[in-house]
Amino acid sequence: MRETARVMGEKLAVVMGALAEKQKMVREINAELDDLNSNGARLIAEAKKLNEDIEECGKKLIRAEKMIGGLEGERTRWTETVASLTKQQEMLTGDCLIAAGMISYSGPFTAVYREQLETGWRNAVKKLGVKVTAGVTMRKVLGNDVTIRGWAVAGLPSDNLSIENGIIMFGSRRWPLMIDP
Repeated sequence: MRETARVMGEKLAVVMGALAEKQKMVREINAELDDLNSNGARLIAEAKKLNEDIEECGKKLIRAEKMIGGLEGERTRWTETVASLTKQQEMLTGDCLIAAGMISYSGPFTAVYREQLETGWRNAVKKLGVKVTAGVTMRKVLGNDVTIRGWAVAGLPSDNLSIENGIIMFGSRRWPLMIDP
């Protein structure tokens, strides 16, 4: 019986050694499985974030395309505005010369004579080779539509002579000589 117990003890020791080895392998497999699960969760979270980023980039791309489409019309308008301002810049010297002359000298004259005076100055300036906008007037150069509307609201008549008188009054440094109807 002792012999049987010893044999059984040796068998038990071998089985226990095999069990310990198998338990060690199970622990290693479980540790590897835990690592894989944590990596899998991280990769799933990263994939979800990347999908959200792709969706957000798609939305931004759609908005950018809309903005570019909207700005294409602005490009045309800006090009036209630059061309217009370039032309106005070329005419600025002559236009200002006419406006300055009208402020300085036209105050005491009637509306009909002012028109003749302005036409005469435009023709003389053109003969001298200074570029001037066709049909330029003191009102077009120095008039401000908002200010003129304010004058009309305050009771200034809306005829050309009265508006020119207002421009002369506010554009002169000293007391202008003028005939007011």
